[in-house]
Amino acid sequence: MQMRSQDWLLYHQVALCQRAGAFGRHVRGRVKRVFKDEAGQTPTEYLMIVGLMAAVIVLVFTGYFWPQIKTAANDWVEQVRASIMGEQIK
Repeated sequence: MQMRSQDWLLYHQVALCQRAGAFGRHVRGRVKRVFKDEAGQTPTEYLMIVGLMAAVIVLVFTGYFWPQIKTAANDWVEQVRASIMGEQIK
């Protein structure tokens, strides 16, 4: 039994629509899975907490020991400047 050309065209249009619908459902399912997946979220949260704690510690340490840090930094800068200028060469 042979198909008429109109029936053949209609058959392939329906088949194409079904494949496109199945592909759309497949993509939609994959996207939903990606957005629902929370794997890896916990390590990220821990890293954010550790980073916040480190920032607070550095700020407190710097605020508390600022006079000593400032003196040490100025001494170091002066030594580097003297080395660059060749003042310590004999």
